[in-house]
Amino acid sequence: MNQQWEITRRQLAAAGRVIDARTGKALQGATVTITAMPVVFQKKLALKALQYGAQWGGMLERLDRRRSRLDGSFYFMDLPDGDYQLSAMLPSMGRRYGTAEAAVSVTRDNTGRVKVAFVDLALQPTVVEGKITGAGQKGAVAMAQVRVKGSGERSFSDAKGHYALSGVEPGERSIQAFAQGYRPAVQKVSVKAAGGSGTLNFSLTKANS
Repeated sequence: MNQQWEITRRQLAAAGRVIDARTGKALQGATVTITAMPVVFQKKLALKALQYGAQWGGMLERLDRRRSRLDGSFYFMDLPDGDYQLSAMLPSMGRRYGTAEAAVSVTRDNTGRVKVAFVDLALQPTVVEGKITGAGQKGAVAMAQVRVKGSGERSFSDAKGHYALSGVEPGERSIQAFAQGYRPAVQKVSVKAAGGSGTLNFSLTKANS
């Protein structure tokens, strides 16, 4: 009995990386989802949803959903031609990062080969930043340690006194500042949204004053 085997050649359609918008560092474990798509792909997803039933919603990876690898990369295979909207988020980090969106178009050349759409999705971290100065002084305080009380994120001020705490959970946060020769200080700042930013400046008092 003769058996015929059908060979299916899969084609890469859309790919890219998920990165930190401030540092450019690759982000692993981000969820990249296709949120808008051609009708033909919508129908394909509907059939898959019926096939998998209750498991479909909880699947970490599926036709319209991928997770970024160690190097931040992700990819989608065998997408029909058309316009797509991609959305990325990093659920493992709570609300320490915002979301990112990008539009891609999938097309084929006259031989039927897909022209791969590449895109980087840059997630904006939630940030608290500001400047450290000495009370009654015009100069900046360099190498002051600044940290979030209770959660441990920390940073150091640069030569101009600027600091940035990146990847902070939104809400009201108590920020501590320490510098050699100065009294420790603590202030509160509120950052309302994931991926948002707050500004908090410190004027440190000399320890012997």
